[in-house]
Amino acid sequence: MTRWLFTRIGMIAVSLCVELSGSVAAASAISGTQIERAPENGIVGGNAVVNTQSFEYKHTARLLIAAVTEGADLPPPLRGLKISWRCSAAILSTTVLVSAAHCFPKIIGLKDSASNQIYRARLKDLKLEAFFKTDPRKDQISGIFAKKVVVHEGFRDDWVNHTPDVWNPPEPVNDVALIQLQSTIPNDKSPVELLSRNDKPLNAGDSLVMAGYGRDLGDEQISLPRLRSVTVPFRESLRNRTEFFAGQGDILRAGRVERPAGGCLGDSGGPVFIERGGLVRLAGLIVRGPDDANGGCAAAVTISTSLTSFSDWISARLKDPSTSIIE
Repeated sequence: MTRWLFTRIGMIAVSLCVELSGSVAAASAISGTQIERAPENGIVGGNAVVNTQSFEYKHTARLLIAAVTEGADLPPPLRGLKISWRCSAAILSTTVLVSAAHCFPKIIGLKDSASNQIYRARLKDLKLEAFFKTDPRKDQISGIFAKKVVVHEGFRDDWVNHTPDVWNPPEPVNDVALIQLQSTIPNDKSPVELLSRNDKPLNAGDSLVMAGYGRDLGDEQISLPRLRSVTVPFRESLRNRTEFFAGQGDILRAGRVERPAGGCLGDSGGPVFIERGGLVRLAGLIVRGPDDANGGCAAAVTISTSLTSFSDWISARLKDPSTSIIE
């Protein structure tokens, strides 16, 4: 069976001998699996967001997550390793963001460059900082640290190893998480409302706008990314009814298309917007797509978590966010 996932669009597994300088290496959230870098690194087929009044600009945040590896069976070069990676998020309130659960793994797969072996590493001291672009020409130097991160209790880092069909899983993946910030968002940012069950549901051909802070191919590894957005068509819901597929590619026979458009590395957790009745609503979150062997980011196949399916979970956690993976 063809394997899915281009690092779940959020994180890049790297050869440890290449990109550890500056502690900016990123790691795959897939336990025991090495995911290779895709050829493009950011929203594909889209444009940089420069309009400060646009909904993409107002409702999107960039996440920088850092952690330290631990594990008695890890070789010395992989033990106590400081790593960091980027994701994106949508703004739900002045102090709460919503993003992909796989952006906050507890166990990752790391490849030892000396032995070429992949090891399971636990993560500790997980820290998260949220950044909000306040000038389309540059990024803030500092962001807002998270007070708490609540990952859906049904999400598993290694879910791909426990489903008969990673292309179209029959059971919910539950790839959603909430982030409570230590302080309020900047004044030029604002929350976005979820697409509700009372709104018109998504239909084939509906225009969706995806936004994210995926690093551009031309950027240096340590450079600050730009916010980009792209419009893609809604195609269909997956079998689990909690995720949907968007883009002009073929989910059954994924491969590079002539004019790709969709999410890519660093866009995980980024918002998927829809217009309903003249109002912008948050329909979903970018979570994954094909691996390199099936076209990667150029396959124009983006899977998103449907937030309408998790509206009750989100409402309950906003009232009582009782579970945290950040100490």
